[in-house]
Amino acid sequence: FPLCPAVVGKQGSAGGFVMKLKLVCLAVAAAQLCAVDGAVASNMAFHAPRLSLKGPMLASRLRGGGVSFDNLPVTETVDHKASGTVSVKLSLNYKVDGGVIVAVGPSNAFGNGDIHRAPKLQQKGGERWEVTVKVPISDGVVKYQYVVLSKVHRYEARIAERSICVAGLSDGAKIDVQDAFRSPRLAVLATSCFQRAIFGKGRQEQAVKTENPSYPYEKITWAHDPIGDDELAVRFVVFAPRREAGHSVWVTGKSSGLGAWDDSKRVPLVNIGNGLYAGQAKIPKKDFPAEYKYVFVDADGKEVCKEKDNRKLSLDGADPGTKYVVKDEAFNYPTSAFKTFGMAIPVSGIKTSDSTGIGEFLDLKKVVDWCSKTGMQLIQILPINDSGEDPSPYSASSSFALHPSYIRPLAICEYYEKKFGLDMAGPSGWARSLVDKLNGNWKIDHPRVLDEKRKIIEGILNHVGVEKVFEDQDFKDWVAKNEGWLRNYAAFKVQLNKEKSFNNKWYDCTTWNKRASEAGALTSPTSPDYNTAVVPVYFVQYHLHTQLLEASKYAEAHGVALKGDLPIGVTRCSSDVWAEPNLFKLDRNAGAPGNPEQNWGFPPYNWDQMHRDGCSWWRRRLAHMEQYFHAYRIDHVLGFFRMWEIPVNGGGGQYVPNGGLREQGLRNLRAIQTASNMLICGEDLGNVPPEVGPVLVELGICGLKIQRWCEGKTWEYPYLNVAASSCHDCSPCRLWWNENWGEAESFFGRLVAQGQPCPGGPPDWVSQKIIKMHADTSALVSICPVQDIIDQWGSLRSQNPKSDLINKPGSTDGCWIWRMHKRIEDLCKEDKFSEFMRNVLRGSNCGKVY
Repeated sequence: FPLCPAVVGKQGSAGGFVMKLKLVCLAVAAAQLCAVDGAVASNMAFHAPRLSLKGPMLASRLRGGGVSFDNLPVTETVDHKASGTVSVKLSLNYKVDGGVIVAVGPSNAFGNGDIHRAPKLQQKGGERWEVTVKVPISDGVVKYQYVVLSKVHRYEARIAERSICVAGLSDGAKIDVQDAFRSPRLAVLATSCFQRAIFGKGRQEQAVKTENPSYPYEKITWAHDPIGDDELAVRFVVFAPRREAGHSVWVTGKSSGLGAWDDSKRVPLVNIGNGLYAGQAKIPKKDFPAEYKYVFVDADGKEVCKEKDNRKLSLDGADPGTKYVVKDEAFNYPTSAFKTFGMAIPVSGIKTSDSTGIGEFLDLKKVVDWCSKTGMQLIQILPINDSGEDPSPYSASSSFALHPSYIRPLAICEYYEKKFGLDMAGPSGWARSLVDKLNGNWKIDHPRVLDEKRKIIEGILNHVGVEKVFEDQDFKDWVAKNEGWLRNYAAFKVQLNKEKSFNNKWYDCTTWNKRASEAGALTSPTSPDYNTAVVPVYFVQYHLHTQLLEASKYAEAHGVALKGDLPIGVTRCSSDVWAEPNLFKLDRNAGAPGNPEQNWGFPPYNWDQMHRDGCSWWRRRLAHMEQYFHAYRIDHVLGFFRMWEIPVNGGGGQYVPNGGLREQGLRNLRAIQTASNMLICGEDLGNVPPEVGPVLVELGICGLKIQRWCEGKTWEYPYLNVAASSCHDCSPCRLWWNENWGEAESFFGRLVAQGQPCPGGPPDWVSQKIIKMHADTSALVSICPVQDIIDQWGSLRSQNPKSDLINKPGSTDGCWIWRMHKRIEDLCKEDKFSEFMRNVLRGSNCGKVY
């Protein structure tokens, strides 16, 4: 890599370093890399460890197995006061029917984010488009993306934004940038679902040591020293999100500047975040068009994946005098598109030997163990926010607070034993007795579980003492960090209990005699409710947080992603409505048309008001959620396009808005997509307007395919989809087979065994066929309910398929009380089934990275 003069020092000219064509990974960077949870931290931005180097250069070495990165020049600071401009010539090959392409970004050179002021590319024949942009050197790194302006605007994938670095160049320099349009099909793999979990495996220290070192793009600068007339400086930027933990990506080529195809002289790349890697070399002009390709190597330096065909870097179209070239493209994986397989299970329904009458966050660790044995890579759960006494997880009283039922009392006792050496024998015995008392239940007794846990948590808090709780610096730091939502939620809980005693409309917090503006007084340490009502809320929420975070990190380390659920609405009796009523249309209810009309009872979002502050509520909500999850499901994603709104005071409902659905959906979904780096999956079932599908594809948001509700040919599903055999809102496959014999016969004849009589039951081999079809899907993700997965094995099935039902929409009888009939530990002991499942997934190439 060429250096900025600031890092040349006594080492001589920058060119001397370039000719080595190797990178050094600094010891300081190594330490920081180990401490940073991944290079991909958030959407729409490049995040990597910030370096603080002393002296011109630290010539240290980072080794792991057979991989070493030598002589990496890094500048401590970037001069943002440099004067002058650089001519950046953008070129793109892309087919456009009836429209133009613009390059838009947040800087002035790229239109300040306005597509109508952004530079327009000119068509230069065929599919080639070009434009030259003057970029101030003081801008350092400028970000941009391509947008096709036509009747229907088409955006590049926003998950991995592109950028140009002009730092270190002299006034008048010319850069020839050869870009490739970034498709959302590949860009979804840059989300944290894959980078932190499935591929990244928690970014563990040993693996990070042999991966490409991470740096902000601005730290890697062009050389100031003259480049010879017979050579060019070429920067390679490759989007390569499919990378196994511990592996690294390199570029190699025919030119001497690219190692002359010598494996020992490959040019290593730097991780600049979001699945992007950058490297640089000087290539003699005589070597153009220059042949090259990208390769992955493992921790021992062995090549594990390479592009099938050589690429060619041409200077056709470059302006005279150009000395700098940027080649920005995507890794051409030789294998088929990546896909993964996971299971759906509500936390409440998990059963282990440690559960207290209901599944708990820490039970997820044993589910992860089962996933590891069977080859599954994702666990999808239902909403886990506090819904009070309502068993429905879609009736949350807070979009931030977690449900107290999912706490493990014994783990709290162990926390204070280990951290403070307290004698917790009494509370621990109480906690163990609750496991024996409640865990034999076949169904969840929500009121009993909630009451028993409330009593034991009060007992544990009294045993530890409020003063000891506040001696815990981790606890105090967490309370301070989460004060924004936590104080309002605690005040809401305090006031809710009071309103129930005298207000017959307590369920509507807009009728309360206290407002959220008084939350400070309600939660003040001088308040009479502080020790008895406020601190217990903080205490419970802190330990729920630590237990869920522990489960999430455990999943990451085992290459398993956690997928949460984002309900489409919040209840009227919620801390969100109480604290920010302006964000909701309180004079209306959300619902759905029909005969009879469905009235869901919660207020629709006031999107216009939400956008006035950049959708801050959504950004806060999703940032909070991202602590624990790598992906999430949007319940009723159609509500981001339009909502059936019913006046509270009576009258029929109507869709709002009535038109402009594409623009509405893009505006709202972009706002939440940029709030986190989680993979987004939209539940797009029902009466779907034609605008929905194209918008989801354009943004890289997966849709949902339930096999029995579509043609069912899983191997023909579009890639950006979740394939599912059933879901929590319908009967599992075995129950459906018995309830809907006519549909089952048709299904069997079309998809299972054409021309054969449909068997009753169905037998386990039919269940195996259904799961195999989902493993063979052409969709990115397949997620099947745990009931359908274990039904493949006759001996693992429940006695009555009716007992496997989780929810029946439109009914409350018997809903949300399902528990597994098998303990997870027992499933982990079923070695033959685990081997069978692993072979099914392996045979379908599920989880195959290269």
